[in-house]
Amino acid sequence: MFSANDVQTRNVLPDVHFALPAPQLRPLITTYYGVSTPVALEDHLHPEWGNIRFTITGEWTVERPGSTDPTGTRGALFGPTDRTANVRSAGPGRTVGVGLTAMGWATLVQQSAHEHANRIHDLADIYGPSAERLWADLCASDWEGCCALFDRFFGKLAVAAPPPEPLIERVQQALVSGNIDTVQDFADELALTERTLARLCQRAFGFSPKQLLRRQRFLRTLAQIGDRLDQPLATLLDGGYYDQSHFIREFRAYMGMTPLAYFNSPRQMMRRAGAERLRTAGARVQGLHQQG
Repeated sequence: MFSANDVQTRNVLPDVHFALPAPQLRPLITTYYGVSTPVALEDHLHPEWGNIRFTITGEWTVERPGSTDPTGTRGALFGPTDRTANVRSAGPGRTVGVGLTAMGWATLVQQSAHEHANRIHDLADIYGPSAERLWADLCASDWEGCCALFDRFFGKLAVAAPPPEPLIERVQQALVSGNIDTVQDFADELALTERTLARLCQRAFGFSPKQLLRRQRFLRTLAQIGDRLDQPLATLLDGGYYDQSHFIREFRAYMGMTPLAYFNSPRQMMRRAGAERLRTAGARVQGLHQQG
């Protein structure tokens, strides 16, 4: 059991915003988000789909086990992930970002997700000079202005892009539904061979079907726990876990620490982000976002 009294809190908390994109972009973009912190900040990101993030002020770094990619000082493309990342702001700072669905990755990035999995790339390598212009405009804008800029920028990209493979949306819906436990069931649900499903998952989602199902099970449990830290852990586990020990092993694999250590950490940003994302978009974590 986790005790809410064990969770540390800070007097100074970051300001976290979430907003939905324009309706025509919702199959491609989960949310826009922004974080402003008046002090140095450190937290642990969850496994997630692809993201585009901009440093507006301050010095932000994102470090992920197994990766030596620099974060970038302006705009960066973050590939889909299957492990935590340590995010830090060296002092006061502001960052804004865009969460991508798999359909969004295929439409707005148009590169293999597998080649970008757990990696960070300079956004200028993807969008050229237009990435620099967008960053400059974002730096001169407030939160509402940033959302409007994102709608215009990604709206134009979406119109110009070739339509993505329709199967991608069906795969994502199947993953988010939480009703599939095995790769065979996954393939049968979509009327695909396991080989075809594997190729599609690697290209559009960055990982094999087995890795994706395992990751989704972890994210469902993480969201189920939320801040209900006064309840026994065993009552909150996804049915796919054999027992509490199984979940703890998986938690270590994804987050690099025990559940107790994680939930007793301050989580100044991610606690607030989970609550705000749930209120705005209906899911605590990006990996469980229902396309709208």
